[in-house]
Amino acid sequence: MTSCPYTLECRLSPSAQPQRSPIQGTGLFAIERIRQDEVVMRLGGRVISDETLARLAPPYSSITVEEGVHLLLDPAHPVRYGNHSCDPNLWHRDATTVIARRDISPGEELTIDYATHTGVETWSMACRCDTLSCRRVVTGDDWRLSRLQAAYGTHWSSPLLERIKAAGSDSSQP
Repeated sequence: MTSCPYTLECRLSPSAQPQRSPIQGTGLFAIERIRQDEVVMRLGGRVISDETLARLAPPYSSITVEEGVHLLLDPAHPVRYGNHSCDPNLWHRDATTVIARRDISPGEELTIDYATHTGVETWSMACRCDTLSCRRVVTGDDWRLSRLQAAYGTHWSSPLLERIKAAGSDSSQP
């Protein structure tokens, strides 16, 4: 594993706080207006390999930051409450910086599509977002979906963006 420049510290905007979520358990919610492109969180944690990640027992929160390299997020930090949505209002600026995809009003749940930062192709979860675009199952292979590539553009974690570029524009999945 390479020496990674990732921070151990997670940061959450003071405009967000955990609350009970209709999606799943506890979620993060805007407590004041968040403007498009505003930084909402910076993700940090312990750098681990694919092998270490495979040995972990759920629940845990991680993001893929390089091929074969993941950040295991601090389980005590509120960023861990960020829920998934197939129509999220947050997305990545880079591997560890999460920004508002659009203006977000107070009271809205802050969500991100886990497919944009999960690089483990064998991973999957049932989705409970209940949006019109809900995929019902979210996987670590969803980066291959051309509709997601079109929707998110360059707003993927770095290794997934590299996979998309390497695969070219002939994605075989809708």
